[in-house]
Amino acid sequence: MIDKNINYSFPVEQTYAKDYLQGNFWKCLYTHGEENLHYWVILPNNVRPNKLEPFTINELSLTNIGQYVREKEGPYLEVQVAYEHYEFEMNASDWLKKKLAIMGEEIVAERIIKGKSTGNYIDVLCRREIGGNDIVSRYTVLKDYNNRKGGANYFCIKATCEANDYEELSHTILQIVTNWDLIHKSDWQMAELLTPFMDEHIEPVKFFVPQSWDAKFNNNSDHNFVNYIFEHTIEGKNRGAINSFFYRADAFQNAEDLINSQINRFKVINDLEINLSEINAMETHEIQNPHIENLHDISGNLDSESENFHANFIAVIIKTNIGWYYFECIGPKPNLQNNFWEVNRRCLQIMINSFNNLNFDTRD
Repeated sequence: MIDKNINYSFPVEQTYAKDYLQGNFWKCLYTHGEENLHYWVILPNNVRPNKLEPFTINELSLTNIGQYVREKEGPYLEVQVAYEHYEFEMNASDWLKKKLAIMGEEIVAERIIKGKSTGNYIDVLCRREIGGNDIVSRYTVLKDYNNRKGGANYFCIKATCEANDYEELSHTILQIVTNWDLIHKSDWQMAELLTPFMDEHIEPVKFFVPQSWDAKFNNNSDHNFVNYIFEHTIEGKNRGAINSFFYRADAFQNAEDLINSQINRFKVINDLEINLSEINAMETHEIQNPHIENLHDISGNLDSESENFHANFIAVIIKTNIGWYYFECIGPKPNLQNNFWEVNRRCLQIMINSFNNLNFDTRD
């Protein structure tokens, strides 16, 4: 049984000397199959390839393309590299967390690494019981555009050992999962190209939207506001929508008034349950986009039994000197059956991080 009271270390800085690394590690090159799957990884000298022929893990929709194990003396250590091709853009961190949930991994430590334009990545330590043994694994992720068929290849590497040996191996595992990359990495680490969107009703604004999303203008817009709906259609069905309203600055006193006016739209559904977080006013240093100084967000769920309506709700509000910019994402709740929630969340993130910032500059 897993001992819940154990606190595992989570080193993030390597302490091995250069001479030790040169004497005890080797650079493994994986060059089987398609070029866009080729990678390199730094492994301990006694960790060697065990299985390099790809095999599919159906329950995870993953293809394992590398399995390496310790051959000689010392505690058990196994390294695996796997990937999934997916046609739509999402955060690699969200992609991996979905896989971890399906596997029943318990996250005990993590750090998020924010890419300038390519979204969030993750370095995560997990534990679970397998065959009566407590197992600890550390994962990191990569993402790369697939030049042959579009979309992205989402990759992860996992280094695994028994829990009793983890502290002894923790820095070796750190060395493995933070020293690997693709050999033929493309110049575009996203699943989709981006389309610029521009509007000048309130003031000139521009931002990016993933190419698979369609923008529709609401003809009910007037001189007080403008409304665009961004829709994501997959196989003929709407799997996500981002409703955006742009208002003049004098339309609302504060973000709370704006949120309340928008929530009132839903109250025509008599039995609608609205469960939302408190409105969060982000600190300036927390906002990745340096061209945004005033940003609020709120999230939660909307549920109606009579309408068979169950949706996740995320809203982000940007305030400039001239206007209010309200972005509201409504779509499926997080689940283990599809990636619609992850795709919707990533689209909203791209819109906010590129708002009047098409170079994806980041705040220092």
